[in-house]
Amino acid sequence: MDVSHKGNQIVTKKTEVGKRKKDTPPVRSRLLDSALVLFAKHGYDGVAVDEIVARAKANKRMVYHYFGSKEALYGEVLRTVYDELEDIETALFAAHDAALDPLQAMEQTVAAYFSFLQAHPRFVRLLLWENLNEGRHLKKLERPVTKNPVLTHLTRILKAGEKSGRFREGLDPRNVFISLIGLCLVYFSNRYTLGSTLGADISSKTFLADAAKHSSEILLHGIAP
Repeated sequence: MDVSHKGNQIVTKKTEVGKRKKDTPPVRSRLLDSALVLFAKHGYDGVAVDEIVARAKANKRMVYHYFGSKEALYGEVLRTVYDELEDIETALFAAHDAALDPLQAMEQTVAAYFSFLQAHPRFVRLLLWENLNEGRHLKKLERPVTKNPVLTHLTRILKAGEKSGRFREGLDPRNVFISLIGLCLVYFSNRYTLGSTLGADISSKTFLADAAKHSSEILLHGIAP
């Protein structure tokens, strides 16, 4: 800190070093960010705690101080990315509660999932890793991940569509949701193999915009009367 005199006042100025220290993210946040990157890239079993703390520029004991164990840290990473998706889902369906046309509501739902998956490639990788591990870490979360809120809102959309004659009767919202996720996710989970075998840039904004529209049309045709 620099000190100077101005009249009878002492004026202090923060140095650049002090500013950088203040702007540095807290240790817990750095550990979470580091763990997210490494777990998404290598999976739970492919990452050591030493690698996480080295990337986060933190002390190893901080992992155990904040999280208790490597597995608990991994669980917190899963919880964080699922919470981000849940926030988007909550905002999306809150808008649908304003009596949107059921067709528009379904189209916007597909578009929202495409946008989320496009913006969160590490979520896709973590999802694939967790499925390879039979969901064993997801099952152990203290606050379980559930799709019940989404299913409740999706049921409302389907019933509105059924009542208006846009959707057929007796649709199981669970199957509709799985179909919706499958139509969206494959463009991100299989983008490299599909891109290579089809000779297409599946990651391009133009391709994904067309894919979202196509997936929405497929889903709507599938649930039409």
